[in-house]
Amino acid sequence: MNAVKGTNRLMLDDMRLYLTIFTSIALGLTAIYIAISLLFNVSYSSQLLGPMYGGICAFAVAGLITLYPVAIGLGSTRIQFMKSFYMMGACMVAGTMVILHTIYLIVHLLNTRGGLGVTLFQPGMLYSSQYRIFSYLWIDLMLGFLVLGLSVFLTVCWIRLGMRNFLILLFGLGLVMSLVTVFTDLIELLGWITKVDMLLLFTVLGLIGGALLLSTYPMMKHAPLVRKSSKG
Repeated sequence: MNAVKGTNRLMLDDMRLYLTIFTSIALGLTAIYIAISLLFNVSYSSQLLGPMYGGICAFAVAGLITLYPVAIGLGSTRIQFMKSFYMMGACMVAGTMVILHTIYLIVHLLNTRGGLGVTLFQPGMLYSSQYRIFSYLWIDLMLGFLVLGLSVFLTVCWIRLGMRNFLILLFGLGLVMSLVTVFTDLIELLGWITKVDMLLLFTVLGLIGGALLLSTYPMMKHAPLVRKSSKG
């Protein structure tokens, strides 16, 4: 097995592990939600965004940190590693959303035809109160890529800058966001958000996530195997 296939196989196994773990958590929560509704005959709303989006974040952060030195040690180049990581990251997002929306669809059918009282919140509800599977799936895909891109970007910044400089960067960004919040008319901003096409807004967020993801490519081309903070 050459370095390219070895790297792809390594990441594929890691991606499957995270997908299996967080899917199991989501399925367990769904079973609990349904059982509560049926046993106590109650109607309520809940969500599965935490475990499923958390799986994407966990793969992006833990997978990047743990697999990077292993892949390089097995003979992969940094460029090949990032290409494989991007590909498996996209597969992680796609697989997560297919599983998540399969659960959504089953719960929706049980709601409309079986009298189940559980409603699972979906970001697509901000776009339309009517259940639209393809629009809802697209919105979740875009949010998934935003989570992936943001998680990878912050992790790479931590790897390249070290803990101290990374915290300084976060403090600076937090300060800028605080100043923007203070000097921005939030009512006018919220009014603009309510008027904009939500499908377009989520698509732009997905593109931002993709841009953040690709911006890590030049940052990792010459990245050290040991994080800067670990060098002392």
